[in-house]
Amino acid sequence: MLSALLALVAIQGLAAFVWLWSLKQHDISVADIFWPLYHVVAAVIFYTVSGQDSLFATALLGLIIIWGLRLAMHIVVRQFGKGEDHRYTTVRNTKDDRFPYTSLYIIFLPQALMAWGVSLVLLPILSYSGEAGWSQWFCLSIALSGLVFEIVADLQLTRFRADMPASAVLNSGLWQFSRHPNYFGEWLFWLGICLISMHHSVWWPVLAMALLTFLLTRFTGVKRMESDIEQRRPGYTDYVTRTSSFFPWRQLLIAGVVTFSVAPDVSANDATSSDHPSDHPSDLPSDHPSDHPSDHPSYAQGEPAQENFNAKTETWRFRAFIDKKEVGYHSFKAYYHTSGIRLEGEAKFEYKLLGITLFSYEHAVIEEYDNNYCLQKITSDTQIKDKSLSLQGNLTPQGFAVDAPTNEIHNTQCIVPFAYWAPTFVAQSELLNGQTGELVPVSIYPESPTEDAAETSYRVETDEMSLAVQYNAAGKWVGLVSDLPAKRKLIYKLQIYKAENQDFLATVE
Repeated sequence: MLSALLALVAIQGLAAFVWLWSLKQHDISVADIFWPLYHVVAAVIFYTVSGQDSLFATALLGLIIIWGLRLAMHIVVRQFGKGEDHRYTTVRNTKDDRFPYTSLYIIFLPQALMAWGVSLVLLPILSYSGEAGWSQWFCLSIALSGLVFEIVADLQLTRFRADMPASAVLNSGLWQFSRHPNYFGEWLFWLGICLISMHHSVWWPVLAMALLTFLLTRFTGVKRMESDIEQRRPGYTDYVTRTSSFFPWRQLLIAGVVTFSVAPDVSANDATSSDHPSDHPSDLPSDHPSDHPSDHPSYAQGEPAQENFNAKTETWRFRAFIDKKEVGYHSFKAYYHTSGIRLEGEAKFEYKLLGITLFSYEHAVIEEYDNNYCLQKITSDTQIKDKSLSLQGNLTPQGFAVDAPTNEIHNTQCIVPFAYWAPTFVAQSELLNGQTGELVPVSIYPESPTEDAAETSYRVETDEMSLAVQYNAAGKWVGLVSDLPAKRKLIYKLQIYKAENQDFLATVE
């Protein structure tokens, strides 16, 4: 108890000193520098007052000191010469002129109090004089792994910022698995320490981890960092749709379904992908999407038009797998008429682990092409967990205009999306992402003949993905294999292909 009170007094006194310094610097963001140092101060007091020097307690103290000094120095270097952090400037702009003074009890003292509260998880560990078991050393290795993860993420970001413009988006290295891998490393570091603390039959580490998780994901961390980042970095919207905000398990466990489905927009341009988990077939519609036009986005404003479709229709349905696990289905239907082709699509993906949905994806699209397979119009709606995207695009005299979300005009003579079914697909060097409206440079080339001489395979590569598309001897699309993280594969297996010739009158919305 004495060491806890001493730590509280020392940390609050240091916070008051930091506040006075912020008044001189006119920069409240200096508070961030001392967040890790508060924990170091508390750890040193706990260790010193306890008077014991076990190997485990000494190792933990050393780890805390390394973590705290490294993080404080990183923040100093990051903020040097850049003025107040924009997050604090935003808070300042919402307050009155007395804010520099009221910030003492609005920011500095509460921050120090929270740091003290988190640091209490160290007290039973640094005060314990017994021998640590293998499980405690294992938990310490978790904390060390988190620290390494955080350091690597920070180094990658620092190097990226030094080489790239401020508007660029880092989406490689650890940043391809999480939009904030440094925050996740911080969380993992403290998770390991809290697990050690729980070995001593104390309940506080549970509350401490809840507080840290809230701070890192909802309060001062992810949420506040991303509040206006899409305005400062235009490419961030696409990055959000395919990358977890915090925990990297989405990419690691589902092996990059987001990257596959969003970056090349498989579901939109392959047309109607619908995820159909084999464990829950009743959860998804069994009818073909074209039988439910109300489920699709309306194609244009005003009254529906009537058009005579007098040639044929083609229907594809694929079962989708990650390695051997079935994760859904992908189907679409193309209507061929005298003036071109209309394609309707729908996609639904859902990945579950132990009954918990880790990832869900829904997409509906309508595309129209001329007889040369050049895109004339597109409307799509996409839902990736809690993230929504809507796209409207059509051919104009100035080029192909994308109304949302990119709001630009592409001057390419013939726009083609990721339409693997189209005969002209393999000849393209740029493809339209049917969810974001961006033109994506691609490299498409034939692969070496497979064991099945009746099939031809083409390799499709972009900066975000690499996949093989299979066609039969008649040139019809029959399969797809995408390379995913962790050396896994996303596989499409053709379940149904049907071509029909008939005369009928259809409603074009």
